[in-house]
Amino acid sequence: MLSTILRPVALPPDLIGQPAPCDLFDARGTLLLRQGANISLRAETPHRPCTVFCEAEQAERISPADPIGRLREIGMALGQLADTAVQGGVVEAEDFRDLARCTYEVWQLDADVCLGYVRLVQFDRASVCHAVHAALLVAELATANGLPDHMVVEVMGAALTMNLASMGLHDDMADFVGAPDVTTREALDAHPGDSVALLVELGDFPANWLAAVAQHHENIDGSGYPLGLRRGEITLAARMLRIADVLAARLSSRRGRTPRHWGLYQARDVAHLIEHVFGADLGQLDPTLVRLVMSRLGTFPPGSLVRLSNGELAVVSRRRAGQGPTPRDVLSFIGTHGRPLETPRLRQIGPRDVRIQGYAHDELPRLPAYEWPQMWGYRH
Repeated sequence: MLSTILRPVALPPDLIGQPAPCDLFDARGTLLLRQGANISLRAETPHRPCTVFCEAEQAERISPADPIGRLREIGMALGQLADTAVQGGVVEAEDFRDLARCTYEVWQLDADVCLGYVRLVQFDRASVCHAVHAALLVAELATANGLPDHMVVEVMGAALTMNLASMGLHDDMADFVGAPDVTTREALDAHPGDSVALLVELGDFPANWLAAVAQHHENIDGSGYPLGLRRGEITLAARMLRIADVLAARLSSRRGRTPRHWGLYQARDVAHLIEHVFGADLGQLDPTLVRLVMSRLGTFPPGSLVRLSNGELAVVSRRRAGQGPTPRDVLSFIGTHGRPLETPRLRQIGPRDVRIQGYAHDELPRLPAYEWPQMWGYRH
């Protein structure tokens, strides 16, 4: 099955000028180079390796990279660092800066698997999953907005640490139903400032990082907290982080609240989709940035569950380059008989093949146990 799935690999510099160890493709699945032909591809920048696609079962011939494993390690490290910092243990600012850089590198390596996997799998405590998800979403938004690499890393770091002083509280809130009591509400109102204070105590963080954490609950209409800032008073990074924070919450479930998944009707029109996903919060968010991130994610974001016209349940694994109306890769994981398939099956979407009849997240109150990394061509 892995032979039919393409996954991205970063070409090591020492392969340039050497025979290709396997066929190489672009993001659209177009053959670039046959196995054995000399590689003459060049990186877009001197500091960034050239990324191409190859058949998943051939990928380790070029790179042993494991973005899913690294994503899980990032989650574990974030939880441990947060607990140690809150308890007054030995943690340095560089630990969090390294974690932000690592998260950026993993997202660069394979953004689709990062976004899809974090939607399908609760790989750590709720507060950690939310922070990592928000960091991945803000990477999409910051990159689409043209921010340079170092600023993308800073806003991703802000996402990872925005709730640093209150991770335990956010874990508790994931299992909470109803309105918080006065004490909990006060703690929630104070957590942006408390998190900034903790970061400052740990060492030297970029001003943009700290401002994004401090302002990640400010709204452009002045209804946010803790300072009630408006529009231009809120930094660009904080406005981006606010959107990523809300979107990550919308796409995940918590006790008493189901995810706000895409719907096929809303997805036909970006304005309707935005209104459906963000609802009453829309007037509090930067509308230009909201539209930018939703356009970036596309009609069928990675990790979307869809029902196919042949009756199978499938997962969208990869977006189409250029954001076409259909995803690039859709893999069935539950057959027409209603039982999980041993291995996922790649399905072609088109008038002569199968069609996507609708989103299917709400059909399954709980996902079956499945080897989700297979959807992106990884073995675990």
